[in-house]
Amino acid sequence: MKSRKVIALLTSVILVLSLLAACSNSNDKAANDSASKANNTTKTNNTDTSSTASNNSTSDNSSSTTTEDSAKKEDKTITFSTITNYYTAGLQVAAEDYHKLHPETTVKIDIVTDNTTYQTSFQAKMAAGGDDAPDIVHANLLGDSPANNIDKGFLMKLDDFVKEPNPYNNGTSLWDGINADYWPYAYTANGNIFMVPFDIVGTGFFYNKDIFAKAGITDPPLTWEDIFADLQKLKDGGYIPVAMTQATGGDTEGWMVEAFADWSARQYIPEIVVQAGDARNTPQVEAINSKVKYDVNNPFFDVGAITDNERLMALWKSGKYDAQGPAEQKTWSTLKELSKFLQPGYATMKDADAYQLFISGKAATYWNGSWQVGQILKDQQSLGDKKFQWGTFKFPDFKDADPNFPGHPRGILVPGHQLAITNKKDAETVARSKDFLQFLYSPDEAQKVFSATIDAGQFVQGPSLVKGVTLSDEVNSYLDGFKVAGNMSFSIGGITGGNPAAEPNATAEMKDLELSYYNDKISLQDYLKKRADLTKKTNEKYIKDNKFDLDSKTNP
Repeated sequence: MKSRKVIALLTSVILVLSLLAACSNSNDKAANDSASKANNTTKTNNTDTSSTASNNSTSDNSSSTTTEDSAKKEDKTITFSTITNYYTAGLQVAAEDYHKLHPETTVKIDIVTDNTTYQTSFQAKMAAGGDDAPDIVHANLLGDSPANNIDKGFLMKLDDFVKEPNPYNNGTSLWDGINADYWPYAYTANGNIFMVPFDIVGTGFFYNKDIFAKAGITDPPLTWEDIFADLQKLKDGGYIPVAMTQATGGDTEGWMVEAFADWSARQYIPEIVVQAGDARNTPQVEAINSKVKYDVNNPFFDVGAITDNERLMALWKSGKYDAQGPAEQKTWSTLKELSKFLQPGYATMKDADAYQLFISGKAATYWNGSWQVGQILKDQQSLGDKKFQWGTFKFPDFKDADPNFPGHPRGILVPGHQLAITNKKDAETVARSKDFLQFLYSPDEAQKVFSATIDAGQFVQGPSLVKGVTLSDEVNSYLDGFKVAGNMSFSIGGITGGNPAAEPNATAEMKDLELSYYNDKISLQDYLKKRADLTKKTNEKYIKDNKFDLDSKTNP
């Protein structure tokens, strides 16, 4: 089994988060215009006493900072690369505050317009030696897995750094200053820490409370049975019940599909994690995966689990999960019913247009993510007498317990703002980049970043993971709708939907099948049969292409 074919659950999460960021970047022209005005570089300065980082190693090195004027240091510039509206207003504030403390380091807030440019630029610059690459980056937007980026020498290992005393937080390390529940997501498949989490993201429904009241709906739905009854009332009232895109490249229904797959098949997750005796196992991996024990009452049982694609394919091949059985029948019957309440043209409408249906009061609900809260708050301010009361609610349960769907549904609930440090040859640049991160993660400064971002109507992706940061009751009430039971697995869906290589043609073919079913061109039974056939085709190709023998203990 080739080591590069083993992936972490986290790696799949990162790929999805790239989609999340892509959706959030396209939603509103006003937001983009606002961010472009903030595109001017902010200069800050920092005096750092440490320069112990190795010139050519990705290993972590300590950094310490002093504000004493004991020795004048060389002026340097470090670049923090981010995406349009991605906390850009808050980062500008942090940069200005940092300038007041340290007048010798220029921190350039480099704002990139889109994910594709961000990924390709970083990979190209690092491949060329890294001299022109940014110093602080979003680890989930780099176009490769964290483990690969470390192995290529593109990112620093941060294992030691996060344990160092933070001089900006009374000596409390980043490790102790961040919600401990989410550190497991910071590990690569090799067991190294590659990023520092700042917040969490989630998906759910936004809803217009005023429209709900007009339709006689007093509370948001908690079950699928309730939601369908409410959506019918909204439709009868002349409203678009749900705005949601299924367009290529931004299909947000995919998050629902993954949630159902996780709900019905998560008991198999322990079978697809790297295990003792596997060719890919290491002490670091085993330390994480040895804790993975399925418990229907513990939705966090697999946090940080490092999964193996060869094991996933072996599980699929075993047929333990019936891809045409009762769970799949209920999943797709539910999603087909939901499709009856979507906006016209949902299969091709972009997310930005779906959002406009909601913010304009034409659609009663909108399926998306927590990063939209800041934008909606901003847009509400400009609506005048068209302003409306709104809220959020979670991905629903079923009304009656179903053994095919044990426990409660999970969803996306992972760190969104994942900051990493580029492995630069200049040790002093690395040291100063670390110092700025420590400053950014101090409770007082992180609080300012959140507040400035919300005030600017930019993307606060979800609750802060920095201890001591508080948000207003209003913002927290909106974010509550995204706090599902736990984070779903993005690996287990490979036994239900195939296409582990995410080949575009296969994705399109699968979507065409789905739409044919929704539009009554094929029956549920025919759809599941054709879907299973396509899953078999893509999975068998993946096994062949990767030369898997389906024995995780071998290394052919």
